[in-house]
Amino acid sequence: MARSEGRANALRLLLALVVLGGAYLTLCSWSAGHLPADLAVGGVPVGGMSPEQAVAALDRSAVRQRETPIVVTVPGSGESFEVVPADAGLDFDAARSVEGLTGFSLDPRTIWRRLTESVEAPLLTRTDDDALTTYLTARAAQVRQPATEGAVAFTEGRITVTLPHPGRALDVPGTKLAVRRAFPDATQARAVVTAVAPTVGEEAVRAAAEGFAAKAMSGPVKVAAGTTTTSLTPAQLAPALSMVPDGRGGLAPRFDEARLTRLVLDTVPVPTRAARNATWSFVDDRPRLVPSVDGAAVDETTIARQVVAALTSPDRTARITPVATRPAFSTADADKAGVREVVADFASPFPADDPTRTNNLVVATRRINGTYVPPGGTFSLNGILGERTTDKGYADGTVIIDGRLTRGTGGGVSQVSTTIYNLAYFAGADIVEATPHAFFIPRYPEGREATVYWPTVDNKWKNDTAYGMLLQTWVEGGQVRGRVWSTKVWDVKSVKGERRNVKEPRTVRDDSPTCYPQQPNPGFDVTVVRQWYRPGSPALVRSESSSTHYIPEDRIICTNPAARR
Repeated sequence: MARSEGRANALRLLLALVVLGGAYLTLCSWSAGHLPADLAVGGVPVGGMSPEQAVAALDRSAVRQRETPIVVTVPGSGESFEVVPADAGLDFDAARSVEGLTGFSLDPRTIWRRLTESVEAPLLTRTDDDALTTYLTARAAQVRQPATEGAVAFTEGRITVTLPHPGRALDVPGTKLAVRRAFPDATQARAVVTAVAPTVGEEAVRAAAEGFAAKAMSGPVKVAAGTTTTSLTPAQLAPALSMVPDGRGGLAPRFDEARLTRLVLDTVPVPTRAARNATWSFVDDRPRLVPSVDGAAVDETTIARQVVAALTSPDRTARITPVATRPAFSTADADKAGVREVVADFASPFPADDPTRTNNLVVATRRINGTYVPPGGTFSLNGILGERTTDKGYADGTVIIDGRLTRGTGGGVSQVSTTIYNLAYFAGADIVEATPHAFFIPRYPEGREATVYWPTVDNKWKNDTAYGMLLQTWVEGGQVRGRVWSTKVWDVKSVKGERRNVKEPRTVRDDSPTCYPQQPNPGFDVTVVRQWYRPGSPALVRSESSSTHYIPEDRIICTNPAARR
């Protein structure tokens, strides 16, 4: 009986132990999935919550802190800037903050602490380092203060000294560390700045001011040119002087040489004279050489250097001495040009009943007379004469426009152009540009004439010989005369073909008050062949043909009484 009761008690005890053990295991299992009962993370109570519930609660509570700016003060300036954590890559790591606070354990002491003890855990943070670097780098510009560079300036002849002062720059790595330490517990941080040293120190600035600058502005600089001496005051010199960093921690003088040169040339009278080229004049109908003359000019490339040297020299004097200048075409050049004989001669008759025409021929030939075309040079009639205007002495004469005669300033100069053309033709020159008249004019050679009109129609040819060509032109005995003086290289012959495609003119009656009468001439085509021979040789060296088309010159009868007769 007693033994049976003992077994029953043991069984009851075993059952009790099993029940208690199961309850304890259940408690341990529950504890493994929940945070301690009295837990606060970063001040946020999350006791008894699952880790997921705790992370959600922490994220909700951190919204304000993510948007609360951290005010970063800049030392020594009273300035500051703000860092918004959410924008600068600063955030909370709620999941990592609750790591290790849960987990299965059978240790009753661990279970007891989880159920009874009060626990305070920090709210951990994380940082996007690239984002924080970018954020602070963008604000570095408002912190940056460049160094005040030391300077020595020259103002109206007086020395002005600016002493240097260091600047500052944001130390981004150091400031990053300060901001990370402040977040999330503080809303204030102190920026880390570095000093930016000026390029030139105070000692070097003072040395420059007391050295070169003091000497340069100590008094006037004398400029001697010939027998004249002129003084340039410090105030006059100052705008051309400055001092700049020399790259070695000091200041070096800089000079505006162009400005110094202009100052001297505008202030100091320097005796100069222009060089004169060798030319020819015609005496007894032959060219006589007029020798060249050397000139004297200032070598502008040396003026500034002499003034600069005088600024620190004992006598403070710059001496400007003109140097000899050579003419572009010297007597020696002229002697080598071979201008010794007539190589082409041409005369073109003109009607003497028009005094204005004769006037224009005289004005043009005088302008051309004595023109020298060097070997390889190109003659341009428009280039020599320019626009024909009354200011140059030209009067109204006959010109051809659209196949009709009319009046125009400088009319008749085409007769000079034809003379020049034939001179170049028989001198063997290379004809570059020549335009025949629209209709044939009987006093000109068929197919061997050239008109001219400003500025579109020119008469150009190139001297392709080894000798210079000197033109002699004049008006005499009802003719425009011309010669080319050179050394004979070619005998040139001209062979004209027969007229072709002859077309008779019309008769036109014109009642316009501006009508100008014309005499009829047929139109036709003609070819002229130019032949080159060596002087005294019958052997043809080369030939060149050119064809000319002339329109008919209509007979114009002016019926208006006011028209020119």
